[in-house]
Amino acid sequence: MPSPERPTANPNLTAALLTPSGRGAVAVIRIHAAKSAHPDLPAAVVDAAFVSVSGRAISQQPVGRLCYGHWASDSASEDVVVCRTDEYAVEVSCHGGRAAVNRILESLKAEGASIVDWQTQQATISSPFDREIADAISQATTTRTAAILLEQASGQLKAALTLKDALTQLLELDLVQITPRLAELLAYSQLGLHLTQPWKVVLAGRPNVGKSTLINALLGFERAIVFDQPGTTRDVVTGMTAFDGWPFQLADTAGIRNTDDELEQAGIQRARRTADSADLVCLLLDTSCPSTTEDEELLAEFKRSEAEDGPPTIMVAHKADLPDQWPMSIPDHAVRVSSTTGVGVEKLISTIVETLIPKIPPTGATIPVSRRQIQWLDKAWRSAKADDVAQTKTAITNCLSGAAFLDETLLA
Repeated sequence: MPSPERPTANPNLTAALLTPSGRGAVAVIRIHAAKSAHPDLPAAVVDAAFVSVSGRAISQQPVGRLCYGHWASDSASEDVVVCRTDEYAVEVSCHGGRAAVNRILESLKAEGASIVDWQTQQATISSPFDREIADAISQATTTRTAAILLEQASGQLKAALTLKDALTQLLELDLVQITPRLAELLAYSQLGLHLTQPWKVVLAGRPNVGKSTLINALLGFERAIVFDQPGTTRDVVTGMTAFDGWPFQLADTAGIRNTDDELEQAGIQRARRTADSADLVCLLLDTSCPSTTEDEELLAEFKRSEAEDGPPTIMVAHKADLPDQWPMSIPDHAVRVSSTTGVGVEKLISTIVETLIPKIPPTGATIPVSRRQIQWLDKAWRSAKADDVAQTKTAITNCLSGAAFLDETLLA
């Protein structure tokens, strides 16, 4: 039971809930002591309330041993599993309900632990570089991206920078050796950014080509209103999904055409801005009707944008279940899709994935996970290419230390 007199909160001893709030099956609470504190402090605090079925206190258990027992508080007893994860930390796994979590946190607080969020606790445990990766893991939205981030968190990325598994350190190599290693790290930089942020795919085209119907088919539910009146979609409608385990945000935009309607014009301008900032544009062409001047203008516009370093464009020959009215002028590489029958939807999905992720990283690949890391690695690579040893090694050091990137010339 907690001691009768509540001690003053110890800033060197923290307790944090590591799992999301809600009704999860299991919640995990970590009790951690700063390196300046006594290493047995977390175990001693846990022993004040935890009774293992074996009768042995946590302070007597080896690191890594799982112990089942009961957590006794003033109001109730909780079934828990407790484990010393290292000499300065103990983790308590309990029922995921908020009531059970609160009872255990209150009990720990009564023993002097400072209750903090997991980010605050993590800041006292790991380096800025490691915290950056931990934060990225917390933002992962699919198991595939989380698995890649967990590889980097296990030391994969840091090992690539410091070559801990080799006889030499990266910072001790000459530029001839450093340059290709930096290029390897940067090879998956765009994918690294999208491990925490979805790829943005915009559906564009003139009115009534079926953008709203297609986004509903891709998402698997009716997110956008479908109506055969031109100008129905005035704002950008978005939906989140995953293709092959990768996160995507799909956007249904206003039909692009010449119009005098001021409200519709505002929607069209927003559609163009959204397309310009996208990772990929799917340009829909209604092949059940003869091509129009607006279709031809849009084809030329998006081809020109792609050639000028704009987002890549996939041509979608939509309403493919109906007789084709313009087979001679449609681009050969267009993907034929019918949102009504589902024909071609899977082909479009695979084309989207292959266009944005042309190379799948193998297991064990090293991938930078933040814009800051990529910026420092890119600066290191550029400096190495320019034979600037000092700047190269400074950039690598700054990447590892968590230093903010302040070179305005490379922020574009």
